[in-house]
Amino acid sequence: SFEVLTDNSDLIVTGKVTRSWTAWDASHHYIWTHYAVEVTSSQKGAPGGILEISEPGGSAEGLTMTIAGTTSYNIGDNVLLFVQKMPNGMFRTTGWGQGKYTVDSRGRLRAEVALRSAQYVDLKTGAIVAPVSTLDGLTLQEAGLRVAARIRAVRAGKVQ
Repeated sequence: SFEVLTDNSDLIVTGKVTRSWTAWDASHHYIWTHYAVEVTSSQKGAPGGILEISEPGGSAEGLTMTIAGTTSYNIGDNVLLFVQKMPNGMFRTTGWGQGKYTVDSRGRLRAEVALRSAQYVDLKTGAIVAPVSTLDGLTLQEAGLRVAARIRAVRAGKVQ
């Protein structure tokens, strides 16, 4: 949900994807595709001017590693990102593709992952609780207000 996505993200930023490259990790076990995002605003955290997002998979030295569900980015895209710092020190998109929104030509957010028909299920009772909330279709300003309200509510202890 939007709430879990916001709560679990170390950074929430708006920016433009400016470049990408692939490389092996330090132990030469996994290939990573890295993306540079020129940050234009930050709703949560202080990432600095350029944020490096790293997603598993890609091609390096004639080998290709594919990970199902991995988020990819296109150079030139304007995006709203929910980002987590991983134990390996890299920043990744929170919730795989759930944490990536592309800003379309009309200034509206388009979700990477369609959640319109998804629903919450209470794990204790099995009951359907509510539809999943998403930012899909909102403007950047509307999304920013929702993020800010959620962060304020969490800090004030008004949510579980």
